Amino acid sequence: MKKVCVCLVLAVIGLGFTFQSASALPPFNKEWVAKYNPGEKNAAFVEAKCNVCHAGESKKMKNEYGKAVGKYLTKAKYNEIKDDAAAGQKYIIEGLQKVEADKNGAGTSYGDLLKAGKLPGA
Repeated sequence: MKKVCVCLVLAVIGLGFTFQSASALPPFNKEWVAKYNPGEKNAAFVEAKCNVCHAGESKKMKNEYGKAVGKYLTKAKYNEIKDDAAAGQKYIIEGLQKVEADKNGAGTSYGDLLKAGKLPGA
């Protein structure tokens, strides 16, 4: 009986970590879409969805652009300030602006790619 209780407690704790780690993703995506694809006019951006930053089947796998974004935006930092909506939004927008200056492996800035309507991580 004790083993069953311990397993249930561990399962609940594990689920808690799972839900907490995913909490930052929707705000990052929301601000990205508002900044780079308002009105969802770019079909390539709409189709890519999470794959603008991620690659593969796991959301922990990031493409080149996702790694660059990760230098400026972290879930941990966002979780510290997310209760203040304005501060959270400012953090995300400033991070996205910073990554625009970074360049991909071909030497093109992510900002230039986005302005041209191209997927930055492709």
